[in-house]
Amino acid sequence: MNPSLRRSAFGHLWAAQTASQFGANVTVVALPLVGAVTLRADALELGLLSAAGTLPHLVVSPFAGVWVDRHSRRRLLIGADLVRAALLLAVPVAAVCQMLSLPLLAVLALLIGAQGAVSDVGYSACLPTLVAPEDLARANARFELTASGATIVGSSVGGVAVQMLTGPWALLCNAAAYVVSALFTRRLPETERARRPEAPGQENGAAREADGARTALREEMRIGAAFVLRSRPLRAVTLATTVFNLFLFVSEPPLLVFLTHSLTLPASWIGTVYAASGAGACAGALVAGGVARRLGTTRTLVATLALAGAAGLAVPAAVRAPALAVPVLVAGSHFVTSALVIVFNVTQRTLRTTLTPEELYGRVNASIRTVVLGVAPLGGLAGGWLGHRAGAPTALLVGAVGMAGACLLLLPLRTALPRHTAVRTAGAAGR
Repeated sequence: MNPSLRRSAFGHLWAAQTASQFGANVTVVALPLVGAVTLRADALELGLLSAAGTLPHLVVSPFAGVWVDRHSRRRLLIGADLVRAALLLAVPVAAVCQMLSLPLLAVLALLIGAQGAVSDVGYSACLPTLVAPEDLARANARFELTASGATIVGSSVGGVAVQMLTGPWALLCNAAAYVVSALFTRRLPETERARRPEAPGQENGAAREADGARTALREEMRIGAAFVLRSRPLRAVTLATTVFNLFLFVSEPPLLVFLTHSLTLPASWIGTVYAASGAGACAGALVAGGVARRLGTTRTLVATLALAGAAGLAVPAAVRAPALAVPVLVAGSHFVTSALVIVFNVTQRTLRTTLTPEELYGRVNASIRTVVLGVAPLGGLAGGWLGHRAGAPTALLVGAVGMAGACLLLLPLRTALPRHTAVRTAGAAGR
């Protein structure tokens, strides 16, 4: 693809991802608030709702990686956006018909999460095909910067919309955002299609036997997972990220119960708390390139994850001082933690793409996402159960300590990465 077409295609992908991220962040705030405020769900019920929304990362992501490497990424992304828009419209319809319930909300969260898993893998696989290798780190930073801006706006809009329109009707905002995302994705060139592996004589797409197709699917999934397991850097980063995410999701249900039930904050204030994460992410995306250039890949990954875990300790501290809870959560936890996590994400994504052959982008991304986000249902359930049995302060303390300890799993990078000198060069290039 010539440079002008690359720039145009990247612009369309960037715009589509911006709209999709906006919609996703409205959902992150509005859907749990519908459960907490409209349906008066407790910590355990919110944990179940969180698990339903994140379970598809464990179940769907491995298959999504194969689909993305086999089929048109453009069509998969459009389909995921339009299905999510339709599912979100079901919430206000159910409210009007007086059929809205927590089980229905959980089913919708599950289906929306499944489409989100396909979309996330598709975007990650599309980006390297539309950007020159030397510009990849800069493109990743731009995506993170845009995602952080979408978090600020989406979280704020989600909170205000829940308060002004009531929860179910607030979801119309992100249904519209997914439609906009689909329109921009439609403008991507159809030539950005992953080649489907076919045996000789099958170039015309002749039907395979069912057992053979299942065997081929499992084999392609295994190849992606095996590549990650064989790579010491990818293995260490994946394990550390998994542990960090596990305890991050442990913290979410008790935190929402604390904000809605203990502090009785209005939805607009809760949106502001979550928007602070977007502001921190924005700051992190702006400095990610300079930090990685100055410290190198290993030091950047270890330092950012360690400091993010330490900043997470502000959450249980805020619970002990309710009068200062909002400013502590906004500044001390959400802003700082998000900034550090984004620097970590930009660095590890560049590392991952540098080490991965293009034909494996979808499967490697899916394998990693299956693990690092597949623990979310377990974390949400554990956080909901712990908050229900031991109270929010204890659950939040367990989550913060676990996040802080995750950085220890990155220590193998000190001996693994020097073998990949090109990785550190690529991580510093294209800023």
